[in-house]
Amino acid sequence: MNPAELEERLSDAERVLALHGKRLEKVEQLNAPAPARPEQDNAELTKLSPDISNQFEELKKLISRQDLSTQALQIYAQIASFRETITQLPKVLPVRHHHHFEDRSRGFLIGGVVCLLTVAILTGLCFSLFRENVRLRESSAKYEMIRQASSEAAIWADSTYHLDPDEVERSVELFKKTEVTKHKKSGL
Repeated sequence: MNPAELEERLSDAERVLALHGKRLEKVEQLNAPAPARPEQDNAELTKLSPDISNQFEELKKLISRQDLSTQALQIYAQIASFRETITQLPKVLPVRHHHHFEDRSRGFLIGGVVCLLTVAILTGLCFSLFRENVRLRESSAKYEMIRQASSEAAIWADSTYHLDPDEVERSVELFKKTEVTKHKKSGL
């Protein structure tokens, strides 16, 4: 028999003993008042309580088959080993810091920094391109308005720009500067 079967049988035996203890208490309660006629009360008790002598015999056999001393020694040995293990534990457990940088984590850090810089540069580029697109959209709308109002001026601007784009840009910048200075002087 393995220890699990032994423990199961022992627990079954304990349950049976508990039930028998309860039955015995009931019997004692019935016997508590002093009977006037013992023969009659004994006859009544035998009628009320079932015959459990067979169960007691079976219980005695089960208990006699089991060697309870070896189980008690095993439990005592386990408790002793637990105490020994507990006494060997230090009062203050050492703490290892796992949140520091090692040589193996250098690649991850460099990769993270590169990703962060890439995201920052791309965000700046997107913002810059967004502003440029807004400015070009406004210029396109203005140019379409001029084309609809004065188609000859739009044709002249297109042909002049296609002949020499650099010169047109310089002349536009010069024109903007002179207009800005005129507005500043007139505002004073």
